[in-house]
Amino acid sequence: MDAVRAGLQDRYHVAVDLDVGLGLRQGEAFGLAEEDFDFDAEVVHVRRQLRWDSKGRPYFCLPKGGKTRISPLSPNPAKRVQDHLRRFPSTACTLPWRNPEPPTTELEARQRKPITVRLVLSTSQGNRINPSMWNKLSWRPALAKAGLLKAIGEKTHGGRSRRYPVYELSRADILHAIRHTYTSTQLEAGESIVSVSEWLEHVSPQTTLKHYAHSVPGAGKRGLAAMDEWFDQDPQLNVPEMYLGARKPPTGYEPVGQNGIRAR
Repeated sequence: MDAVRAGLQDRYHVAVDLDVGLGLRQGEAFGLAEEDFDFDAEVVHVRRQLRWDSKGRPYFCLPKGGKTRISPLSPNPAKRVQDHLRRFPSTACTLPWRNPEPPTTELEARQRKPITVRLVLSTSQGNRINPSMWNKLSWRPALAKAGLLKAIGEKTHGGRSRRYPVYELSRADILHAIRHTYTSTQLEAGESIVSVSEWLEHVSPQTTLKHYAHSVPGAGKRGLAAMDEWFDQDPQLNVPEMYLGARKPPTGYEPVGQNGIRAR
């Protein structure tokens, strides 16, 4: 991953750091603002993503799944973000919320009211990043320099004389692939799959388990070891009360013995 990072412009190095360190989706990384970081609490508030509609108009909206989340921020990624912000100060960006289409009603005007945030990632001209262009002009060339992607031809862009390389198609050639590195690293370190699922904003832990079960260390073995240890000790059943059948007598009830005499 260091080779890929080195193949990017300096101002884009932090894009790799954010995805590896936080497991962000690409739109979430490009929509992340300086005010989303709480360095003292070591967390990041993932509040929005940057999207572009079919007409090439940018806008902000909630992260995938329609929910915000809080992700833990470890010291090394935090330091890299702080270093990045010293070299490349955040850029104020104002965009419509949820839909770039001009509103036609008061309700739509309220729902689409533009918001302003200070973006951590921006182009050298201080603009928000178009992911399609960024993938083509920055990310894929960096992967090629690192030997992870092969150029298969060239083509001109927009009728210009400048030629751009065409790369082979690969599911791993987009920034989203780094998100898998984050997830695998967390699980292989023994982090709870429930916690990782929450940080990734998966629908449920089952979704995380379905895709990353192979990353859970000792899967199937830790339970066997725990069971073996239980038998080595003085075995005591650990049964929830709901299964014991013991119920608290209702208020005012006096138990009656076998001979019909009320028990005292």
